[in-house]
Amino acid sequence: MKGYPVLVCACLCLAGCFRSGPERAEVVGSVKLDGVLIDEGAIQFIPDEGTQGPSAGEAIAQGKYAIPRAKGVVVGKNRVVLNGNRKTGRKVQDPTKPPGTLTDEVVEAFPPRFNSESTLIREIKPGTNTLDFDLKTEDK
Repeated sequence: MKGYPVLVCACLCLAGCFRSGPERAEVVGSVKLDGVLIDEGAIQFIPDEGTQGPSAGEAIAQGKYAIPRAKGVVVGKNRVVLNGNRKTGRKVQDPTKPPGTLTDEVVEAFPPRFNSESTLIREIKPGTNTLDFDLKTEDK
């Protein structure tokens, strides 16, 4: 049993060595646009303002998203990018079907200020973060 404390100490040190990269956190929430839950889309968190690490994202389904810690968002400040689809009410040619086959026209639901030009910044803390978004297409 003399070597047992040394073995335990060595195992604990090695376990600490396998944890590499930035700290990640779970992020869950809902996404609304003009008061309506987004049916389907995507949310992405991109490290910003000095936060280092990979981006993380997930699909939005029925207005909800959940990014587990295992592939979670880097702790610190992150820029949020939102994408979603909405039907216009028009019918257009289905590009995957024969001529004359119509399908619902779908366009990006979010204005550029919430995706390609996003300035939405959120602070992610260790543990579980609940971030709900209720955004407006028009500034009021």
